[in-house]
Amino acid sequence: MTLLVSACATSGGTAATPGATCTGSGPSAEVVVELGDHHVLDRCVNFKGASISGETALHRSGIEFATQHFSFGDGVCQIDHEPKSYTTCFPSGQPYWALFFWSGKGKWKAASAGISEVALKSGEALGWRYDPSSGAALPPPLPPKS
Repeated sequence: MTLLVSACATSGGTAATPGATCTGSGPSAEVVVELGDHHVLDRCVNFKGASISGETALHRSGIEFATQHFSFGDGVCQIDHEPKSYTTCFPSGQPYWALFFWSGKGKWKAASAGISEVALKSGEALGWRYDPSSGAALPPPLPPKS
């Protein structure tokens, strides 16, 4: 299998804007992850065709992840080995991975389905934030410029 991946990691102190690291020809989508320590991983994933599934984009990003199937699709339980281990994907009152979608303009929007149900077109982005589970989930810290 050939993976067409171009990667650019940034630290929490560096401005990482979805779309900013995607270069080259052909369709591409962005994967942005804010870890619990606020370190930001930003990956550009090139693909062929009209769209790429969210799960395939995350897989092609090269970032480690684990999922669990739910009625709404596959939920992401672990990214980049965070948490180190888990028994429940979305534990009550505990941190969890909140998923967001960016259409290429405006602000991040909370995803209404699991990663397996999301399809990205070129110029769109998926974002995760390891949310402390207190109040409404916040999007990754560096939303795209509108």
